[in-house]
Amino acid sequence: MSLDFDVFVVDPKPIPSAVPGFEEVVGPATWPPSTSTLIGDDDGAVLVDCLITVREGRELAAWVKSHDREPDYVYITHPHADHFLGLPEILAAFPQARPVALAESISAMEEQISPGYMRVWGGFFPGQLTAEPVPPGPLNGRTIPIGASTAALIPVGTTDTGHSSVVHVPDLSLVVSGDVVYNRTHMWLMGSTPDSRADWARALDAVAALEADTLIAGHRDPRAADDDAHRQIAESRRYLADFETALERSSTPGELIDRMTAAYPDLANPYTLWVAAHDLLTTGT
Repeated sequence: MSLDFDVFVVDPKPIPSAVPGFEEVVGPATWPPSTSTLIGDDDGAVLVDCLITVREGRELAAWVKSHDREPDYVYITHPHADHFLGLPEILAAFPQARPVALAESISAMEEQISPGYMRVWGGFFPGQLTAEPVPPGPLNGRTIPIGASTAALIPVGTTDTGHSSVVHVPDLSLVVSGDVVYNRTHMWLMGSTPDSRADWARALDAVAALEADTLIAGHRDPRAADDDAHRQIAESRRYLADFETALERSSTPGELIDRMTAAYPDLANPYTLWVAAHDLLTTGT
């Protein structure tokens, strides 16, 4: 079988709300919809990111097995634990798989699974997370073989966190973007600054320069019409620019929420927007 890919998508998950009034106005708070991508041929495969809860990890492992492929690598795109706490379940199903990330990102990933951070993550997902988190190991170089093909691992700097990277498979005209690009989902801007948002815009330029046709976002609305790379990059650029303008014109969280909701009434996971608005307009920008 020739080189191909498939995407495992999970719906938004309920989490406790920490934002005043959200549940009364919108409904239950949720974590954004997430993806994991399997790329491979008959001679090799790589799994990109592996979700967060034990249940998701097990379901993802069963889904990979249904493709009759054994991943040689599990690549983690960036240091957010919701993309790799499912790793123990994947390694239990595929013990030969090598979990890796770019060397410069490893210390931040190890911090994400420290006891303090795990208490934070456990607060979002009580009783749902592994008790024995596993970090990936450092990759030697910036490519991964996939059978007869190769994936390039491209660092793009700061997006919704530092040490972000994307996976580029030229033979498929494919990019798997982690959190660099979002697909019809509110972008995570809590804790952002003017500088970090400018860095994110430059990261989008770096992804655009790859000229891929298809892009799999780490946070992708299951209702999204397609995975067109050009559309998603353009929409993510526009979201950042509109957020910057709305933030400059707003003096309260409610004003920012209203402006962005009016511009983007149909994006998945509005709780992400509310969290950012309350963070940035309470503690400053």
